[in-house]
Amino acid sequence: MRIEIRKLHIALDRDAVNRIRDRFERALDRFAHHILHGRILLSDANGPKGGPDKHCLVELRLRRTAGIVIKEEGVELFSVIDRASGRLAMAVSRAVDRVRRGGVRQVRRQRFACTGAQLAPDDLLM
Repeated sequence: MRIEIRKLHIALDRDAVNRIRDRFERALDRFAHHILHGRILLSDANGPKGGPDKHCLVELRLRRTAGIVIKEEGVELFSVIDRASGRLAMAVSRAVDRVRRGGVRQVRRQRFACTGAQLAPDDLLM
């Protein structure tokens, strides 16, 4: 799993960057074989003025499914990162589960098959 961290208008030392990388790697560890590439963009919109201006944008590319994008903002950078990593873990879990089940269309086919209903071609469109 390759995670790239970018900073925009925010100063972070090496320890802080390692802590951020560790947080995301722990959140995504069980899905590592599904993840192709990840990018984390950390920014501070107002600089030293303060306010709810710390932003965390996470883009993740997964195997056999669309990418995932999570946006989070707040006052404290590490609380924003914790929320973003938690949301990302849940989103990846849902995406991986969808792939394991065979996707949305496969689930719809199974549901109709259980009820004995006949599927029309329009029923398969999303």
